[in-house]
Amino acid sequence: MEFRQFGPYRIESLLGQGGMGEVYRAFDTEQDREVALKVLPEHLAADHVYRERFRREAHLAARLNEPHIVPTHRFGEIDGRLFLDMRLVHGRDAAAVLAQEGRFQPVRAVSIISQVARALDSAHADGLVHRDVKPSNVLLTGEGDDEFVYLVDFGIARSTSDTSWWALTQAGAALGTFDYMAPERFLEMPIDKRVDVYSLACVLFECLTGSRPFSGDDLATLISTHVNTEAPAPSSLRPDLPRALDKVVLRGLAKDPDDRYASAGELAAGARKALQGSGVMPKREVQISAAPPTVIGHLPLTPSGGGLGHPGPPGRLSEPSSRSTVRPLPSRKPTAGTPPGPSGPSGPPGRPGGDSAPRGDRRRKSVPLILGTALVVAVMSVVWVVAHSGADGGNADGGTANPTANPSATLEDQLLALVPGDFNTTSCQPRKPAGDGDLAAVDCGAGRSNPAPTESRFYLYPDSDTLDRGFMADATLRGQGQLGADQDCPTSQGYRVYTDSHNRRAGRVACYVDPGNNAVMIWTREDVGVEGIVAIGGGGADGLAGLWEGGRGLAGSDFGG
Repeated sequence: MEFRQFGPYRIESLLGQGGMGEVYRAFDTEQDREVALKVLPEHLAADHVYRERFRREAHLAARLNEPHIVPTHRFGEIDGRLFLDMRLVHGRDAAAVLAQEGRFQPVRAVSIISQVARALDSAHADGLVHRDVKPSNVLLTGEGDDEFVYLVDFGIARSTSDTSWWALTQAGAALGTFDYMAPERFLEMPIDKRVDVYSLACVLFECLTGSRPFSGDDLATLISTHVNTEAPAPSSLRPDLPRALDKVVLRGLAKDPDDRYASAGELAAGARKALQGSGVMPKREVQISAAPPTVIGHLPLTPSGGGLGHPGPPGRLSEPSSRSTVRPLPSRKPTAGTPPGPSGPSGPPGRPGGDSAPRGDRRRKSVPLILGTALVVAVMSVVWVVAHSGADGGNADGGTANPTANPSATLEDQLLALVPGDFNTTSCQPRKPAGDGDLAAVDCGAGRSNPAPTESRFYLYPDSDTLDRGFMADATLRGQGQLGADQDCPTSQGYRVYTDSHNRRAGRVACYVDPGNNAVMIWTREDVGVEGIVAIGGGGADGLAGLWEGGRGLAGSDFGG
């Protein structure tokens, strides 16, 4: 075929395409190597929320060093197209193999699932949920006892919100994705790694039987079966299967996440144990060394003048300039002011505390949610009608995590009630959730203190653990490390735990000046599940000091506590 140029990449052939873009065999003229280049649809780069989530998740994915995950070399944007540069692996995906060869023998199916589970457990440990585990994303290489499995397509932010059908379709999710999607993703529920456990159980079912666990003549029916219909036992479709495998698969497909295996590794271990109990020895695991650490290319990228289909000279990847016109809020979140001080609005910022600081009772305190309790899916338009009922608002102790929440209020209203008094909540604008487990987000603009933040955003999370993971992803993505015992903001930059007046862990705080000289601060309050981010554009070190000192005088700087 006629070669085409995409920045520094010479396009050689199309390997595949789908709802999330095209994958090309390409030659990286800068690194002198063949790569698999995934180029996302053009409209996704125009979605600010999607761009930031893509950058965050691609960065996290590129850090993964598990042998069963295809390494990401670089990621970014060229000529208005987001892309991922990955190692080129020669193999066939499991969907194609199933179509050609039919169902797998149980030993092979369990071996494949076990290797995918290793990839997932590694990603989950780093706070990354795949959200699209399916046979076409499982790449098989080698043969027989040497068959080695890769899980691909990490680092793709598939939607700006994982909890709504419209967002999934807007992000270009292929219909096949819905065949493996956990029920909570259709029910306005927060998601965690157990959505990947459910999807992996769907893949195991298909590998064993040659059929998917749920089917429907249209999308509405398919979604309804995931939400309401119990999956059949695999042995009902293939009587020669060990009955013990039925229990493993069906537990992985439980509607309630709490009834599933807690991790992908536990599901795989259960499947291997079921084989052994039936007198079949699982395959030995193929050993391979981890990939070398990835050198990560960053967004934004310098436009190259050579887009897909438009021959031109290779473009150069570059770090963002310190004169960048990017807004002060460097990613999905602006950086919020000082952490809540134990002495109240006039007191100093919260006291430092290590990760081991006592948290009081930290048994996943939950913010009261208004969750859908009934789902009606209309054919063609797939209209969701949710009958709302007030959540009880109780936490693990039976107390109320958010005393200001109104059972009839929307999630945005609940969040606005927790915004610090320095901000005019009547001018706050709702934002699409960031997609890292948050339930609602608002942009409240400039503050009224002196010096005032020029930007502010606030995020509501379902529980303290999800909140903490979101904070850590933000802080580490921006290159911030943990502050030592003798360090503190604003003279040092990084993040730390802070404690309340009873020396109990209350949240985390981070402060830094970014490459664009913007002063940024992030903090969380774990008792109400809120993260705030504020920034002073171009404020530099003086602005950071102002954010820290000014935060002591913010009325309600502890989120209304």
